[in-house]
Amino acid sequence: MPDDNSLLRVLVIDDQLHVRTWVRHVLGSLSITNVTEAEDGREALAAVTHPGAWFDLILCDLRMPERDGIETIRSFGALGLESAVAIMSVEDERVLETAGMLAEVQGLRMLGTIPKPVTVEKLEPILKRLREVPNKNVDDAFMAPDQDFQQAFKHGELFFLYQPKIWMRTGKFAGVEALVRWKHPELGLFQPASFVPAMEEHDRYNAALADFSLREAIACAGRWHDAGQELGVAINLSVRTFDRIDLPERIESLARDAHVPPERITLEVSETQVARDAIKMVDVATRLRLKGFRLSIDDFGTGQSGLSQLQRLPFSELKIDRRFVDGCSTSSTKRSVVEASLTLARNLKMTSVAKGVQQRPDWDLLDELGCDMIQGFMIARPMTEEGLEAWAAQWALGQRS
Repeated sequence: MPDDNSLLRVLVIDDQLHVRTWVRHVLGSLSITNVTEAEDGREALAAVTHPGAWFDLILCDLRMPERDGIETIRSFGALGLESAVAIMSVEDERVLETAGMLAEVQGLRMLGTIPKPVTVEKLEPILKRLREVPNKNVDDAFMAPDQDFQQAFKHGELFFLYQPKIWMRTGKFAGVEALVRWKHPELGLFQPASFVPAMEEHDRYNAALADFSLREAIACAGRWHDAGQELGVAINLSVRTFDRIDLPERIESLARDAHVPPERITLEVSETQVARDAIKMVDVATRLRLKGFRLSIDDFGTGQSGLSQLQRLPFSELKIDRRFVDGCSTSSTKRSVVEASLTLARNLKMTSVAKGVQQRPDWDLLDELGCDMIQGFMIARPMTEEGLEAWAAQWALGQRS
């Protein structure tokens, strides 16, 4: 968090122009000049979903036409925003407290409430809290307790967030990658690195995780289909899952029940993983392709077996790892890896996907080099299904404007 107020980026949401003007004036007296205004929730959603958008602080009114402050905050939570939020309103104290509680329940970093009119004295405590180190999710380096794996499945503690991908040439929404999370009742939120590798080491939990992932992600795509929209979804699977000779039939059944065309489902396998039974994996992978499903080699460039896997397995997509994508416009080494990967994908008639796009120069270079699809924080962070619906609608509006 910047110590210099002039570096802070603030979004002010209020339907009254004179209020926004006054708040901008108060912020300016604190040397905060990087201010974006939104007159309602719809404009606010457009601001936070704009490519590369980031706000350190969001000041949000409650009583607004069209989409009120509670609805707007709910959308922010669904989008997975990491911006800090403060509510400003003329409502009574109980309403403000309840609104603040709802923001926290939505997973937002709630800094407090500000009774209108906003003043320097009311803003200073908010800015002080803004600079305090927030409570983080469980660190990736802290491994989840494997004795709790069973309860994670039994009590429904696993859930998915979805990160959008876009077509590089057209900017159109291309689909999502489904990313699993674990909300532990006592230890908090675990990121995948803290529990997925350990689960995949146990045949029982690996099978349970694969079944959960396939069922939930395909069901999400099915709900979009039933609503008249098509959603391509990429699902991460361990190579151990390919030991199941009936995997193609299992996925085909789930897709058929959810009314999802097979070509809308991509199964991602990390390059760093090695199959226990290579022949069985080739068998299963080939039958998946025959049924119309797509296969993606993930984290390409990070392992030792990537080229041999590409030769042996019928992959249709190659994903370049974020460690090469982020900063590829300024590092000749990263650029060389990205270029080589894109050339390989093109020659093998595979779709190329760049992960971890966070900077405009990297985006521009990937466009120049002919990358097919990109994903990363510059486009959108992982979000709930509800947030994805709002993001997709806003993204489509931005493409038409």
